[in-house]
Amino acid sequence: MPPRPFPVDLGRTSSYICQSCLSSLRGGLKQQPWIPRLHSQAARKPLPPAQYSTSAARLGTSRVATPSKETQKAAAQSRDDAEHEEEEEEPPSHPVEIKYFNEDRPGHYRRIRDGSDFGGVSGGLDAEIETAINELEQQMVNTVQMLQLMEKQGQQDKADELRKQFKKTLRVQYKGKTGPEGETYGLLQIPGFSGQRRRPIAQLNQFLGRESVVKGGIPKPKDVADCWKYYSAARKTLSTSWGNVPREVWDFLWMVLSWEGPENPNRMHHIYVLAKDMQSAGVVLRDSQQLLAIEAMFIEGWQEPAIEAWKKAVVTLGSKPDTFRAYWELGVRMLCLHGDVERAQRAADTLLKAAQEAKADADARILIPIIRALATKEPASEQAWESYRRLRRLLGPSITIEDYDEVIACFLAGNCVEHGLQAFVDMMFSNAIDIRGKTKLPAAVSNQFFVGKWLKRLIGAGDLDGAYKVVVYLQAKGITASPIQLNGLIGAWLRSETAENLGKAESLAWKMIQSRLRYVTLRRRESQLSGPIRLYDNSGLSPVAEEEELPYTAKATAETFSLLAENYCQRGLHDRLQDLWEVFKQAEINTTTFMMNQLIKSHTQNSHPEEAVRFYRTMTQDQKVRPDGHTFLALFNTLSVNRLVTRDASLAEQDINAGRQFFSEMVTANWVLDDEDILIHLPRTILFSMLKAKDFAGMAIASRAMRELFSFIPTEALLIELAVGSNTLRVQTKRNMERILEGSRTIERLIKKHRRDVGQEDENVLMTPEQKATELTQVLEQLIMLKAGAQDADPKEVRPLLEAAASEMGVYDVVVKKDPNAIARHRKIAVANQG
Repeated sequence: MPPRPFPVDLGRTSSYICQSCLSSLRGGLKQQPWIPRLHSQAARKPLPPAQYSTSAARLGTSRVATPSKETQKAAAQSRDDAEHEEEEEEPPSHPVEIKYFNEDRPGHYRRIRDGSDFGGVSGGLDAEIETAINELEQQMVNTVQMLQLMEKQGQQDKADELRKQFKKTLRVQYKGKTGPEGETYGLLQIPGFSGQRRRPIAQLNQFLGRESVVKGGIPKPKDVADCWKYYSAARKTLSTSWGNVPREVWDFLWMVLSWEGPENPNRMHHIYVLAKDMQSAGVVLRDSQQLLAIEAMFIEGWQEPAIEAWKKAVVTLGSKPDTFRAYWELGVRMLCLHGDVERAQRAADTLLKAAQEAKADADARILIPIIRALATKEPASEQAWESYRRLRRLLGPSITIEDYDEVIACFLAGNCVEHGLQAFVDMMFSNAIDIRGKTKLPAAVSNQFFVGKWLKRLIGAGDLDGAYKVVVYLQAKGITASPIQLNGLIGAWLRSETAENLGKAESLAWKMIQSRLRYVTLRRRESQLSGPIRLYDNSGLSPVAEEEELPYTAKATAETFSLLAENYCQRGLHDRLQDLWEVFKQAEINTTTFMMNQLIKSHTQNSHPEEAVRFYRTMTQDQKVRPDGHTFLALFNTLSVNRLVTRDASLAEQDINAGRQFFSEMVTANWVLDDEDILIHLPRTILFSMLKAKDFAGMAIASRAMRELFSFIPTEALLIELAVGSNTLRVQTKRNMERILEGSRTIERLIKKHRRDVGQEDENVLMTPEQKATELTQVLEQLIMLKAGAQDADPKEVRPLLEAAASEMGVYDVVVKKDPNAIARHRKIAVANQG
């Protein structure tokens, strides 16, 4: 249920008067002192101490006020009565003492010490702050009066000069907030709340007092969020006394909360609530604020009250030059969304007629909401077309591609595909070709190149349903979209990840696969016959239903299978991927590396790592599919140290042999490292796999080999993660922060040790990129030795272990012999891209 709408009446007055105006009206009169009042005989009876406290607590706090003339007369009469009673009875031996208390929180009372404390509690501000504000306002009033007096005496030039200096001094002393239109806001505070209710008001006042809020006229996202946070928390308290909120505070809150931009996603809700509160407070909304309030009411779900409010404002907002255009445009949009298209057309005619008579500024694009509303109604599709022609005529040469796109989207959303096609033809050929009502389209339109440009534009704009409607419509005209265009639509559907679009993507992809299978079957039969023949489909495949929306499609390609394979792998649908692979073999399409990689990943995710490796061997050895970096990344993920949470010593031993074998095949395979993502993730995965399997010799050899073949240089972040032994430190938890600090200390200690070894202990010396890369590589090797517990081992004892690992990993010539020919032969990255 939508929230309760605020009253439609937008013309209320405010009773707020600022202290500056009051000070000028008073004319500098001083407050009269309190007149002492003597108590009568009944009042002279003292109360017990406990009753003093209770009575004061009930009274709470009150603001000190100057007594009126009636009060003074009553005091004099009481004094006379008291003198008459004194002749009959002696006065009390001690004066009556009244104690005042303030309820800080429910059930807890604090005694008020003096007048300053009393004023602070009753006024909502500390006594010093309130005194400073009053003095500042009085000084400003005196300055204004002095300048007015100088002007009356004929010293206009001197008064103007002093006024400029006064404004300049004021800006220097107090940096006021500046709005987007250059308006300035002074000291923003809400007085008059005390006790437990004071806390949310104090927080809002603290926000209003920030100097950084709305700096330069543009609120930051944090400004908007904090403004709504503190204001919504203080609304309940403010509602008990709306009159305490100054008009300048309302204007400032409106300026921040109504800011239009991505930093204010709930803008209309904020405006709706704020406008309702301002009207409850009796604050008169400005014309622009009234328009926004009506729009916010409509968007918040109160459509009929908003339209009624719009109608009632026709005499005021609809006739003023400043709000004329905004008023009628708002009416057109609301009426179109509400379904009252006829009234919306009359409102648009009023606006455009006034513009034609040069009475007001108007934009013909106001017809686009009318086109959208008419296109959704099948009987009114021709009216929508006429409105489009009127729009095109009014805009003339100023019509833009974005205008055409919006109109086309309106027609496609209303299933007026022919009108949409004609609008696209108008955009492409400048109204030179008319295709409406024709059964056969002109050659300039009925080709895959023209269709592809339109589909690409629709898919890029996110209008996927419109793109599919175009495919169906053009196929009915005898134009079949190419596989590349359909694959683009399928990929966009799959990337949206909605259930409806996933179903549409699978349906279209499998239709394309069926077309491919029919083609393969007919091609096989044709190859078995000689001479000209007439082919017909009797393959036993599922027949094509004549009533289908898309009875035939283009044939599937390797990209079609790859799109489905990637989606099935991401969703963990291993059985569907297996079925797709069987159909892929029937389609007689050469196996692609991408398809192989998806199947390897799917087998691994389905806890079949042996099947994944076996499939890899079959594809690369029997069918000669060339692997790439993603292939070896998927292979290293088949190791148990990357799959299992609990480590198994026997499986870890197998991982050492398998990891070295994968690394050897990765080096000898003919592929190029041309993807930045794989350049980051593959070395990282290799190092962590060997670290978890405790293959420290292989880890050291892998680091050296990747430096030569990949131009790999470890980053400090990677070194810290390796020092900790975990690659999940990006999750910000208390334990991870402690581990990061521990790893940072280890790396810092190793860096200092390395610099001492090379004789460079001065930390302020700038290092060249080559020196820094060497340092990080050496620190990585020291870290590996530290992890292996061999930091103090004799290099002669370690060398045989490293050479054996290099032989198993296929990089003996690269790492040990450093053969330039071997390095050049196995390099996976171009020389120009090194580093």
